[in-house]
Amino acid sequence: MIDIPVSNVMARGVETITGEVTAARVARQFAEKRLGSLVVVEPDTGRLIGIVTESDVIRQVATNGDLDTVAVSTFMSAPVVTIAGSEPIHVAADRMKQHSIRRLPVVDDGQLVGIVTTTNLTHYLPKLRNTILRQRGSNQAL
Repeated sequence: MIDIPVSNVMARGVETITGEVTAARVARQFAEKRLGSLVVVEPDTGRLIGIVTESDVIRQVATNGDLDTVAVSTFMSAPVVTIAGSEPIHVAADRMKQHSIRRLPVVDDGQLVGIVTTTNLTHYLPKLRNTILRQRGSNQAL
């Protein structure tokens, strides 16, 4: 198996928010920046404490309807399932499947360094396929 590290496919420059941000503001950020998730961090330390997705906001609307006053910390997903940048992408895919999630924040030495999504993995598949075919060709020549 090819052990391509998550750091090769992850998105860098992850958008973050703090837990007191309202659901309405999150929904606006999703629309304006065309995002599917925001990582929630502690304001003072930047420590990862949660993640909020479009699905979380939709559930909030369906169950409460109030987006203007409800803080993200009340409905974000926590604790967050994460992965290290050095882990192979097949571990990321397995972890996503195991937890039924589509996004994994990437954490190295306790710091948020990126996020890997099912879309990132899907976009990487053609490159992975070509790498495998090249390796098979060189192995057959031996």
